Amino acid sequence: MAKRLGDLLLEENLVTEEQLKHAITEQQKTGEPLGRIMTRMNIITEEALYYFLAIQFGVEYVDISNKEITPEVYNLISKEVAEEFNVIPYQVTKTHIVFATSDPDDHLVIKLKERALLPQDKEIKFIITSETAIRNALSMYYGVTQKLELDDSMKKIFNESKEDTLGAAPEEQEFDESSGATENDAPVIKLTNALISEAVKKKASDIHLNPFPKNMVVRYRVDGVLQNQPSPPRQYRNAVVSRIKVMSRMDIMEKRMAQDGRIKIKVQNKVIDLRVSVLPSIYGENVVMRILDQEGLMLDLSKLGFEPKELEIYSDAIRSPYGLILHTGPTGSGKTTTLYSALSTINDVSKNIMTLEDPVEYQLPGIVQIQVNSDIGFDFSSALRSLLRQDPNIMMVGEIRDKETADVAISAALTGHLLLSTLHTNDAPSTIMRLIDMGIDPIYVGSSVRIIIAQRLLRKICSKCKKPYTPNEDDLQKLQVSPADMKNMEVYIGEGCPACNGSGYKGRIAIYEIMPMTSKMADLVFAKADLNVISEQAHKDGMRTLREVALEKWKAGITTVEEVIRVTSIED
Repeated sequence: MAKRLGDLLLEENLVTEEQLKHAITEQQKTGEPLGRIMTRMNIITEEALYYFLAIQFGVEYVDISNKEITPEVYNLISKEVAEEFNVIPYQVTKTHIVFATSDPDDHLVIKLKERALLPQDKEIKFIITSETAIRNALSMYYGVTQKLELDDSMKKIFNESKEDTLGAAPEEQEFDESSGATENDAPVIKLTNALISEAVKKKASDIHLNPFPKNMVVRYRVDGVLQNQPSPPRQYRNAVVSRIKVMSRMDIMEKRMAQDGRIKIKVQNKVIDLRVSVLPSIYGENVVMRILDQEGLMLDLSKLGFEPKELEIYSDAIRSPYGLILHTGPTGSGKTTTLYSALSTINDVSKNIMTLEDPVEYQLPGIVQIQVNSDIGFDFSSALRSLLRQDPNIMMVGEIRDKETADVAISAALTGHLLLSTLHTNDAPSTIMRLIDMGIDPIYVGSSVRIIIAQRLLRKICSKCKKPYTPNEDDLQKLQVSPADMKNMEVYIGEGCPACNGSGYKGRIAIYEIMPMTSKMADLVFAKADLNVISEQAHKDGMRTLREVALEKWKAGITTVEEVIRVTSIED
């Protein structure tokens, strides 16, 4: 006989006996399901409720908000059937159709077979997901909006709100989301505050609000991966965008052009900066907000992910009196964090450290930070020339985008300045070729560059649901690892749990490809050697590729096969 939900929660120490008795007493009064009462009373989270409901019913728990369902699957049933039974077709196999539900019912199979035209040769199975995830999926795949909610704290707002209560949002202000919105706030203000607050609580780096014909899709980027979130009711979407534009001091009437702005808010007793971008699309204004958490910024080089030997090489380079240090990688690969950490490591009162950034993301104490403005001609190249007249010892230039900026940077590096910057290339050896392609003389490249660092961010396995895993032959083949290499080695995966929102991952760690400019490498650059020759020399000098470093993290039980392949697939 299946254990009761309350007993399961007691065994896991997620509730106390007093809390359970209180919830049961409330259940006897209202007749609501026990789990829903406990989430309403903030005794357990919604994720925990459905995770243990799945255990109770002996089925799998899956957070479908992190999954993509194809049209061939969700179109197996109509919008009316999906809404009536609160289910989403999740997966189709040769023998089964798997439905996601938040309300398992013994008669649900019979009801679905009666109401939906399903293949008769396939058995129906179920997985359990949260009610919020189901409602968000109904919105995304079927355009069902009337039942949407962000979380339990928003139910009262949606139930009480009427469209005619919406008014102009107040001017930008700092607001405290640690205890939710106040009762006097307009519904749109509450809703916007809740969207931002929830993103900060989930440690998201970005908030995406994407307009579509039937709804607005809300997504948070958590650990580098976008995850679907509950959508606001359709009638609120324009008002939410307007509220964000007012908070970030944009022109609320301008809907034809791109606009940028910033918001400073107070969430959970700490100040958070939001960098806001609004772009017109065919279905409305698309909003992306970058969350900049000053207190959450990691500025310790030893904790970023460097291997001991590579950390020593990098630390020696940033303490050099002059030269060019280049970081490369795509947007979101952690370059800014590494650069800020490097500057913080070498910062002292005897050095004049100055930065040129677009924009300035975080404020570093004791360092002069300058934001470029291309609209008025104050771009990286012109600003860098001005910076050289400020008697700097160390400079950081946000990005080398053109030959003019590269010329000034290299000249500075060759005349007694240490300069750190970034380029967009796939790996460290390619950076040499990129500079030469810009038109920089190889003599200057080989003489000025001290070290090149390529980097990426790997998601780490969630420590709460981490379990041993035996990789199959296909996994090993993808990684070019032999079964013999796996002897006496244990690797892991994350099952997915409430702590990681069902993803199996929590947090990220950087991987680095370190290529110093050795004398042999410089000779090859002077001789205009091709990329393959430069890469071979880098290996001889001890450089490990991003894939090789990622494999070390996998073998150490930090990440998974899928994550290694996702992040380092450029090398395949």
